[in-house]
Parts: sequence; C-alpha cells; structure tokens
Amino acid sequence: MAAKVYSFPSREDQQVIQTAVQVFLKSQTGRARDTMLKTVRAVLDRYHISKFSFPDYVVEATRMPGYAVVRARKYVTGMVCPQCGEQLYGISSKVRILSVQEHRDYHLVTYGCRCGKVFAKPEQC
Repeated sequence: MAAKVYSFPSREDQQVIQTAVQVFLKSQTGRARDTMLKTVRAVLDRYHISKFSFPDYVVEATRMPGYAVVRARKYVTGMVCPQCGEQLYGISSKVRILSVQEHRDYHLVTYGCRCGKVFAKPEQC
C-alpha cells in the first residue's frame, strides 16, 4: 500500500492565511476573528494538514470542525508589544489575545498586536 503524498500549501494559500491573521489584527472585530479562524482551517483542510508554521506563529486545526488556533513561536517577558511598544493590558490596548494554552503552573498566552506582531507570554495562574 503506497502512502498518499499531499502537496505543500501554495504561496497563494500561505498568503491567504497570513492575510486573514493581519486583517483580524488590524480590525480587531469578532467577525474578523471568526473569519480568520475559519479561513485558516479551510486552508489546512484543503491540504489535509493539522498545522503550518510561519516565522512568528503556527496555525493549528482544533478538535472543533471548521476552526483553528494561532500560537506564537516567539516569547516575551515584558508588558509591551516587542515591535511597537503598545501596552499588553488596558481597556484601550491595541493588543488582543489570540489563544491560551493552559498548563499546570502557568498559561501560555498568544497575543496579536494591531501593528501585526504575534508573540506569546507565560502568565501566572
């Protein structure tokens, strides 16, 4: 029995994922978030893969059909966006939570900033 080999996501489909993430980060609306997650999942499903990596983040399919998560590949320890200096916390912050991975002693929170940077920070429980 021969293994089935699937094609690698095309540059265009990779750009579709990156654009979906950037549109959400710029607009920061619930509708844009939902569209981003469904778009990412559609591309992953098209290539029969569960995750795909970019320089700053990884997109992964969830157990829930039709959705995906964004997880950062780079970590910060401070309280500001490493690219533009925007505060992580505060009512008027331009930084949004993209995903949370819960661990026993801490949570790894992936943030996305309106400037386009995606990064993670370990947060105490």
